[in-house]
Amino acid sequence: MKPIGLTFIIASILPPLLIFSQFGGQADSDVLLSQYFGMVSLIFMGLVQVMATRMKGVEALFGPLDRVYVLHKWLAIFAIAAAFLHESIDADALSSGDTDSLAKELGEIGYYGILILGLGSLATFIPYNIWRWTHRLIGIFFALAAAHFLMIPNVFSWSDPLGLYVAAFCFAGIASFLYLTYKGMVGRTKTYEVEDVQIYGRITSVTLKPEGKPTSHNAGQFAYVSFDQDGMGEVHPYTIASAPREDGRLRFCISALGDYTSRVHELQVGTKAQVSKGYGGFRQFASNRDQIWIAGGVGITPFLSWAQTLTGEETGQIYLYYGVRNRLENPFEEELDALQKRLPNLHVQYFESDMGEYIDARLLKILQGKFFDVMPIAFCGPEVMRKALMRDLKALKYPLRLFHYEEFQMRSGLGLRKLFKFLVQQVNRHSGKFAPAK
Repeated sequence: MKPIGLTFIIASILPPLLIFSQFGGQADSDVLLSQYFGMVSLIFMGLVQVMATRMKGVEALFGPLDRVYVLHKWLAIFAIAAAFLHESIDADALSSGDTDSLAKELGEIGYYGILILGLGSLATFIPYNIWRWTHRLIGIFFALAAAHFLMIPNVFSWSDPLGLYVAAFCFAGIASFLYLTYKGMVGRTKTYEVEDVQIYGRITSVTLKPEGKPTSHNAGQFAYVSFDQDGMGEVHPYTIASAPREDGRLRFCISALGDYTSRVHELQVGTKAQVSKGYGGFRQFASNRDQIWIAGGVGITPFLSWAQTLTGEETGQIYLYYGVRNRLENPFEEELDALQKRLPNLHVQYFESDMGEYIDARLLKILQGKFFDVMPIAFCGPEVMRKALMRDLKALKYPLRLFHYEEFQMRSGLGLRKLFKFLVQQVNRHSGKFAPAK
C-alpha cells in the first residue's frame, strides 16, 4: 500500500473533528461524538465504493489492486464500527418532527443493511456467487445512509463547509456505485474464445485467443475472467501465466481450490470468455540484480510470465525455488526446463513436500551466503506459507522491505468473534455503556 494513500485516508477524517471546537457549546459531547462517528463512517464507506470501481486512479493513490482489496476490507470494517458507535451513542436530542422520522428510518435501514451485508462479506463460507451479489447491494444501503445524513437535523447544516465536505464523499461513493453498476451491465471486458484446455491433475491450463482487440496487461498481473458456459459465468481473478504476446493470446493456470475452480476442467473449446485488463503491481526486479523467486503450487504462474520476458542477456542471477507436492504431478516442469536451457541466469530448484522438503529461510540463507541480505525476494503462494517464511526471515534479520509478494487470496475474512470483540471494545472505550467482551 502506498503511504500517500494511507495518509489521505487518515487526513480525510480530521476535518470532521472541527465539530468539537465549533459546536462544543451548542450540544452535548455525546451528540457531537455520535455525529463525528457518523461522518467517519460515511467518509470511509464513500472511499470503499470508490475503491471498488478499480479505476486507474485507485491504484495510483492506494497501490496495486491486490493490496487495495486488503485496504478495502479494513476500511469497510472501520466504517461499520464507526456506524455502530454512531448508532449506539445517544443522540435523540436532535430528533423531532416528520422529516426526522423519515430521515431516521432511512438511516436505520442503511445502517442495518450495511451491518448485515458487511458482516456477511467477512464470512468466507458463503458461496462466492451469493457473496458477490449481496456485496453489490451495500451500495444501495450506503445511499440510504447518505440520504439520512443530508436530511437529519445536525448541529450544522449539510450546506455548511463541514457538511459539504462529508457530502462530497457521499456523492463520490454513490457515483462510484452507479458507475460500477452501469459498467457491470455494459461490460468492461474484451471477448476471448477458449482455444485449448489441458488438464494436469488439480491444475487446468486454459489458453484464450482474442476476438478483436485484446486486453492489455503486464507480466505478473492478474485479470478478471468469466466464461459463457453453464455454471461458469461467475467473475473470478486469475494470474495471467503468459507474458504479453503479439497475437494477444492469454494463458491461465487454474488450480481446483473450490466449487467453481473444480469445474474449470469442464470448459469446452470454443466457449466465449470475458476478460478484463490486467491489474496488480507484482513487477519484476531490475535485470542486473541477483534475486530470489519463491513459488508455492500454482503460485508459479506470475514467474512463468516474468521468465518469458527475459532475453538471456540479463546480468543478474535468478534463483527460483519452487515448492510442489511432488514433481511427478508438476505440470510446469517441462516448461521450466525449457526456460532454464534458454536462460543461463535462471536456476530452478524444487522442494517436494511429499518428500519432506520445504522452503526454509535458514536454508535460503545458506544457499545464497553473504549476499542473501541484499537480494530481493519475490513470493507468490499460499498465505500460510508466506507468513511462516516472513516470520523466519525476520528472525534472521533479513530486511523485509526487500520481500515482495502477491495477495494469493483476495477474499478473506476477519472472524466474526474477533469482529464482535473489536466492536464491543470500541463502544466500551468511547461511550462507557457496554461491558468488556468476555
